[in-house]
Amino acid sequence: MMTNAFPIRYRVISFALNALLLCVCSVNYAFASESPNIIVIVADDLGYADMSFLSHSPEDVQTPGIDRLAAMGTYFTDAYATSPICSPSRTGLITGRYQQRWGNYWYGQGGLPDAERTTPQFLKERGYYTIKIGKTHLNGGPAQHPLDHGFDEFLGFISHTWDYVRLSQDDLDAYKARAEGKGLGMLYVGPLTRGRDENVSYQDGFTTEIFTDEAVMTIEAGKESSQPFFIELEYNAVHMPTYVTHPDYALRVGLEPDVWDREAKEWEFPFWDPAKSPWGEWHKNWGHLEEVDPQGRKRYLSHLMAMDDGISKILDTLDATGQTENTIIVFLSDNGGTINTYSNNNPLRGYKYMFGEGGIRVPLIVAWPGQLLEGDTCENLVSAMDVCPTLLDLTGIPRPENLDGESLTPLLRGQDDAIEHDHICWAQRKNSDTWAIRKGPWKLISSEGWTHLNYALDENNVASRAQDYEYPAGLLLFNLEQDIGETTNLADEHPDVVREMCLLFEEWRANVTYEQENR
Repeated sequence: MMTNAFPIRYRVISFALNALLLCVCSVNYAFASESPNIIVIVADDLGYADMSFLSHSPEDVQTPGIDRLAAMGTYFTDAYATSPICSPSRTGLITGRYQQRWGNYWYGQGGLPDAERTTPQFLKERGYYTIKIGKTHLNGGPAQHPLDHGFDEFLGFISHTWDYVRLSQDDLDAYKARAEGKGLGMLYVGPLTRGRDENVSYQDGFTTEIFTDEAVMTIEAGKESSQPFFIELEYNAVHMPTYVTHPDYALRVGLEPDVWDREAKEWEFPFWDPAKSPWGEWHKNWGHLEEVDPQGRKRYLSHLMAMDDGISKILDTLDATGQTENTIIVFLSDNGGTINTYSNNNPLRGYKYMFGEGGIRVPLIVAWPGQLLEGDTCENLVSAMDVCPTLLDLTGIPRPENLDGESLTPLLRGQDDAIEHDHICWAQRKNSDTWAIRKGPWKLISSEGWTHLNYALDENNVASRAQDYEYPAGLLLFNLEQDIGETTNLADEHPDVVREMCLLFEEWRANVTYEQENR
């Protein structure tokens, strides 16, 4: 329940904290009361091409909300996640550091240690009200929970995924009954979490709308508060299970509705029936292209449309409350789009899980109307790690010396010759033979290769089985300025470049490994 201040369960704590800050740190509190609000919006597995303001966007995509945001700020064409999968990349985003420094390379590794400082912690110390909405997936660790790494409040889930529409205890109980003690595998249905352990059921909810509404309420409350807010809104859209969508958006993209009658208790596609098959078998079929869903692209687009509507609603609320010009907004994807959900990464090669451009290059927009460039495009080499130091810079908070990210502020103010990353590195494991490095126009990849099931779309956007997607093995060098699609391996033609980049990567790997081993 929201009033003209922040949520009531935190208002008493917040006011007490503010009073304490006035007594012991009046300078910081005065600074905070004049600070801009901040909203960081994270999409999940968004296709690089799936934004309609781009010249290479496919005709089936319409994203007026994201387009509007891009017109308000700067779009970075050469922005990268710190990993081609979500849990490590989100940790790099929130800390401004290579998460490999504490062993967080891939799923189930590293987590978020107590020792790592995060963006919300920095902002909270300056008097910000901080709220995390949506997905939290940081590979575990002692500080994984949002309330343990700087957030005052949390509404969402802690997992790699969650169902979009079955969000009540009744839904969870029905599945358990249907499973008859066989277990639910990695299916995630049922209530969302508020705070640390309060379960919240939604009988007719839709996560994208729930998360948007929570952000809107926070913005509206911020209008009457002297305390600036930091919202980290991490949608689960457009992550699997995109094959479970909302009937309203299904109709808007031309899908025939699936079974939504709860009273009938029918469990037809796209709902898994635990009485008929194990969850792993079901998910392999419909979540990893063992079976091609003819309407898979449309299901993906339904979730993209819902998220875009949410972004439009957030921008409308900022306008209606007169806070647009006092709010910094960041939008990005956690990693590249995945082939499993029918995303479109054109003109890039590869997908989530891969070190091709399609796995690690991500959309990034930064806007602060009236303060930074508007409607601009920047081609400098940047990283999601840069979000943290950029927000610190824009709010006047001193930058810690151990950050790997760089402030984007000079670029956001039109200084195209500003210092950028000399190079950025990625690795699958500590001593893995699968890694990549980008330096200037050059991209060097060491890959074990990859074969993935594939699909093709016809003129009606209907999917069918296609030849397997082949991701080559070996040491591959590409000039991305001339060949963004990574089609021509130039390793044999430029041995000096390969040698230099191999040395830079090994230096990086030794550096992050050393810190990990000395923790």
